[in-house]
Amino acid sequence: LLHDPNIGGVLVVGLFGGYSIRFSESLAYAEEDTAHQFGKLVKETNKPIIMHSLYSFAKPHSLDLLRYYGIPVFDSLELACKSIGVLAEYGGYLRGYKSKAKFVFDMGAKAKTRGREIMHNARAEGRTALLENEAKELLSLHGGMVCMDCLAQSAEQAVAMAAGFEEKVVMKIVSPDILHKSDAGGVYLNLKEPGEVRNAYTTIIENAKVFNPDANIKGILVSPMANEGLEIIIGTKIDDQFGPVIMFGIGGIMVEVLKDVVFRVLPITPYSARNMVNEIKSVKLLNGFRGKPPLDRKAIQKLLLTISEIIGSYPEIREMDFNPVLVYEQGLNVVDARIILKDD
Repeated sequence: LLHDPNIGGVLVVGLFGGYSIRFSESLAYAEEDTAHQFGKLVKETNKPIIMHSLYSFAKPHSLDLLRYYGIPVFDSLELACKSIGVLAEYGGYLRGYKSKAKFVFDMGAKAKTRGREIMHNARAEGRTALLENEAKELLSLHGGMVCMDCLAQSAEQAVAMAAGFEEKVVMKIVSPDILHKSDAGGVYLNLKEPGEVRNAYTTIIENAKVFNPDANIKGILVSPMANEGLEIIIGTKIDDQFGPVIMFGIGGIMVEVLKDVVFRVLPITPYSARNMVNEIKSVKLLNGFRGKPPLDRKAIQKLLLTISEIIGSYPEIREMDFNPVLVYEQGLNVVDARIILKDD
C-alpha cells in the first residue's frame, strides 16, 4: 500500500502485538519480523504508519520495535485516528506552501547571545520562569513588538520613569515567585501623578509580601498604558504526543469563555501561520467589524513565526503565554508575557 502513489499513509487497527499473547507464543517472532518490515517501509517510502493496538498496555517487544522505528503506537483508537488526520491536514498545508518547509527544529541555530544569557541567569538563580521583563526582552531580541518597560527598584525610580512617558502608566510586580500578578494585588492601572505612582509602588510591594511572604521581589515594572485594540492570545506548550505545539485565538479575559483557539505542531511555516489566523471563528473581528478598519493580520502572522523561532532556539523553554496581545490597524503590542522553563 505505501508504495502506491495514491496512498499517503496507513493506519493499522486491532490486535498487533497481542497475537502471541492471545493465541500462541510462537507468533511473537512473526510480529517482531513484521515490525522490522514496517520500519523498513517507513524509511523507504517516507510515509507514516500509525499503529493502534489493544495490547499496548502489555508492552510486547514488537510494539517497542515499532516505536524504535518512529512509528507511534496508540491504545486509543480515537487518538490514532486523530493523529493520522492531523498528519493528512498538515501534509495538505505543506503541499500548498511554495517553498521548502522544515518538519523539525534546527535546535539553537537562531539563539541570540543575550537570549542565552537570560536563560543562563534564570537557571543560575534556580528559577523555573523568566521575569516578565526578561520574557519581553527575549521576544524583542527575535523581532517581536513589545510594550516599553522600565524596572523600578524604589518608589522614586518609579516616579521618574512614569514621568518619562506621555501616557498614563501601568505598574506590575516583578517576582519569580508571583506568576499571576493580579491575584496578588500586584497590578495598578492608569497612573500618572507622582503621588499616585509613589502610593502604588508602596501598595504593590505590601500586597506582594502579604500574598507570599517569602517572595523574591525584583522590583516594579513601569509601562505606558497600551492603546485599546483587539485582544488575542498566543501560547506554546510541550504536548506528550506531538511535542511543541502553538495556540492562537481571541484573548484577554474572554479566552476561557469563548475558547476560540486553533493549534499547530511546531515549527510552523508562513503558510501555517496564515491559516491559523484565518481559522478562528471570530475572524470577522480581524476583517473589520461594524465600520472598524481591518486589523494587521501580517503582524499576527509574523509574531506566530517569531514565537516558533524562539521555541526552536532555546530548549530550556517548557511553555509560553502571551496574553493579551493587542492588535491594531497597523502593528500590535505584546502587553503581558510569561515564559516557563523546564524543571531539568
